[in-house]
Amino acid sequence: MAEADAEVDVDADLTYPASSWTGFFSEHFGPSMLWALISIGGSHIVLAPTLGGNFGLFAVWVFALIYLAKYGGWELGIRYNYGAGGNPIEAYDQLPGPKNWALWLTAAIFVVAYTGLVAAVGTSTAAFFSAVTGLSLAQSFVILVGAAAGFVLLSRYSLIENVLTVFTISIGVLIVLGAIMGPPAGEVVSTTLFSLPSDAGFTSPLFIGLVASAAGFAPTGFSTSILIGSWSMAKEQGAGELEEQGLDPENPAHHEYIREWIATGKRDFHIGYGFSFVLIVAMVVLAANVLYPNPPTDANLAIALGNLLSESFGPWAYWAMIVGSFAALYSTVVTLIDGSTRAASNIVPMALESDSFDSERFRKGMIVGQALVAIGIIAVLGLSPVTFIVWIAAALAVTEIFFYPANWYVVEKNLPEPFTPSRRWHAYYVVSLAFVLLFGAMGAAVRLNLL
Repeated sequence: MAEADAEVDVDADLTYPASSWTGFFSEHFGPSMLWALISIGGSHIVLAPTLGGNFGLFAVWVFALIYLAKYGGWELGIRYNYGAGGNPIEAYDQLPGPKNWALWLTAAIFVVAYTGLVAAVGTSTAAFFSAVTGLSLAQSFVILVGAAAGFVLLSRYSLIENVLTVFTISIGVLIVLGAIMGPPAGEVVSTTLFSLPSDAGFTSPLFIGLVASAAGFAPTGFSTSILIGSWSMAKEQGAGELEEQGLDPENPAHHEYIREWIATGKRDFHIGYGFSFVLIVAMVVLAANVLYPNPPTDANLAIALGNLLSESFGPWAYWAMIVGSFAALYSTVVTLIDGSTRAASNIVPMALESDSFDSERFRKGMIVGQALVAIGIIAVLGLSPVTFIVWIAAALAVTEIFFYPANWYVVEKNLPEPFTPSRRWHAYYVVSLAFVLLFGAMGAAVRLNLL
């Protein structure tokens, strides 16, 4: 009885999540919307209109499949965040194989792949900035990427991030309302809702290439499970409290506590995931109504997207869409630079197993290097606001696969047995991972010019 009473007393010191929706929004909501704002960039502003302009409403089913298939990669990350009380990256050293190989691979993705992402999203951002200012695309790109690096380097970007967030959410609301007020014509609905246009097929290079790109970029890459893990842990909630108090997560007395926190973490993520999906569907609907069958191109990206809302709200909406799209894309550029440099500066010392590594110096050097390399890439390859994003997104469909099975492995290895995935979850992971691998194969085929 004394031992049982002690366990009850220990449990009484734990902070359980708020059960009401009011308490949830005031105390726990947040990480998912930070994640969602990352997603409202290249995938929503560039790729969704491109797929909608090419395939009409059939693009809705493409994105639905992508969201359904990729959900598991983040679900496993959230399960680990709140079930183990940490970021999945902290357990990547447990993956079988050469010592710390997964940490080095993850660091390389944040250093190399994210530099390409900054360049790709930066080119699209420059297209909208150029439309407003009259500057050339090259001048706009240098100014925007340089300024973004400066904001992050000096840690004075919080104000602009808040402003851009307001614009992004505002344009999101307008896009959804525009899709409701301006649905596609009946002919477009009947010919594209359940079938591809006559000039496209499931095996056509255009369809395979764009699906691979959408799968790589929408809603984001799996590496953001590391970023959302950082934001979730920053709230200092969940099973991490067990470690702080020296409590055993395997003790059944603590299982209800863990269960409630996992449910709270998933509730938060589901809101951000649902918001991202609704917005991307709305963009497809608008594109099917206004652009189909003439998708945006490198030459007219800003003008084409600016016209998306004009039919629903009038001429003023052209500039609202231009400014809102710029805000969504530029907030992604800033967040990519900040998130990738912070993640890499945390991962490299873990891989080196060094307590003396100067993470802050590395982070600042990477910020400057990332901006300079992105500008160099554009100087060599030129500015292609649509083509570049399609290309880099298809590459991400290949490189980001790693995080899905990695998150699955560390969940199975570290969570208490009652919170490891059930057989139904295992079946879902297997099927969804098969689709993710298919998307990766499609992306590889496109990048290797096999089609």
